[in-house]
Amino acid sequence: MKKTLLIALLLISFLGFSQTTKPIDGFLGIKFGSSRTVVLAAVRAKGGEIDKSYNDADALVFDNVNLGHRTADVLIVKFIDNKSFDAEFDFKPEVEAKVISDYDDLVTDLTEVYGKGQDTKNYTLPYKEGDGETLLGLSAGKIDFNTLWLADNKNALEVSISTDMQVELTYQDSKLFDEAVARQKSKDKADY
Repeated sequence: MKKTLLIALLLISFLGFSQTTKPIDGFLGIKFGSSRTVVLAAVRAKGGEIDKSYNDADALVFDNVNLGHRTADVLIVKFIDNKSFDAEFDFKPEVEAKVISDYDDLVTDLTEVYGKGQDTKNYTLPYKEGDGETLLGLSAGKIDFNTLWLADNKNALEVSISTDMQVELTYQDSKLFDEAVARQKSKDKADY
């Protein structure tokens, strides 16, 4: 009986440590809600270069940002009331044919950090899984590859493949995102 209890306690402690995952509370070590100044300094420290051709009070655009062993072609960070709430990294594969393997590799790396996400692959006719036309279907917007991690606080992390054959990684603060959407809807209604 004591042996069984000891083994059970050892297994519980081992499993408890192996199930630890990182919370979704920011990107690149930058907490959601950080100001433009903080984001600018932190992204520059990761090798990012500000894209000066894009000037908007609600977003910053960076080129060549290092994320782990990958370099994003573009990083767009969105703000509401000078608080960051959304960061989208775009990764262009060396060759278009590698987009699925690049997607799978990124999902694997993120799974090691955040745990298993919800993987979805949707095919719209005439495309179907295994038909050898996946790249064409992805570029036509008829096939969707998407993996979503949703935290207890409803913050999200998503990886997808865009129709321009890039792997997109988005980190999002749900409360600030909802506030930004509500504000945009109000602005849109005022235009009518």
